[in-house]
Amino acid sequence: MRLWGLRVWHGGGLAMRIKGLSDIAKNYDAMLIDQFGVIHDGQKLYPGTSEILAKLQALKIPVVVMTNSGKRAASNVARLVKMGVPRGQFVDAVSSGEVAYKTMQATRAFVIGKSGEDYGFDGVEMVSDPARADVMLILGSNAPETSLEQYREILRDVKLPCMCCNPDKLMLTPSGLQPAPGAIAALYESLGGQVMWVGKPYPSIYLHALNLLGHPKRVLCIGDSAEHDVAGGRGVGLDTLLVQQGVSAHLAEDEIEPKPDYLMKDFTW
Repeated sequence: MRLWGLRVWHGGGLAMRIKGLSDIAKNYDAMLIDQFGVIHDGQKLYPGTSEILAKLQALKIPVVVMTNSGKRAASNVARLVKMGVPRGQFVDAVSSGEVAYKTMQATRAFVIGKSGEDYGFDGVEMVSDPARADVMLILGSNAPETSLEQYREILRDVKLPCMCCNPDKLMLTPSGLQPAPGAIAALYESLGGQVMWVGKPYPSIYLHALNLLGHPKRVLCIGDSAEHDVAGGRGVGLDTLLVQQGVSAHLAEDEIEPKPDYLMKDFTW
């Protein structure tokens, strides 16, 4: 039996189902909130999102928006504001693309990404011939226009070290879930390629966000992916809340692994 606000056994782990973020918000000094699947669906804000962020702002609980986006932070901030999130409601956006840009040393890159996108890697020469590159950057996915089998053909003879700047295996699109950059990077590994993974659930993106916040004591990570948001938050010792929307929208509770500290049906207050 599942009871609101009580810890219940979920097939090997404990979680607390809550009705809304207000149930636990005052227990935290700061929050790391996932962008895709929690704040918006890739096209528009989920209902009530801005109101939730406004309530956190009123409680003086700072928010960093976390995203496995291959684009740099400024592009993600601009997108959030354009969608209707007031700039004052979050400290900053921390993207895997930003962390990768600040840590990479290569000057020429062969890029896998979405057609027509500018990822903002200023000062890095983007080349179309892998033989002229120092590194391969997997920044985005052109699915469904480019299938995984087509990516297999593109990558078959590439021998470059690779940085995957978005570890997500699936992404929300108007046509449903599609293979994300992480799926392309996993394919490259299966072909013998060497991949450095940057973004959730790997620690560097969390350390970057915590540095921005001044390392508060009580931090809650909120996301829609157990594989990325829950595993990543737990990996750096933070509490986690899984919202059952986005990529987790149709998962049964016993399919969620690893288990978060809290479960919530929708991102509501």
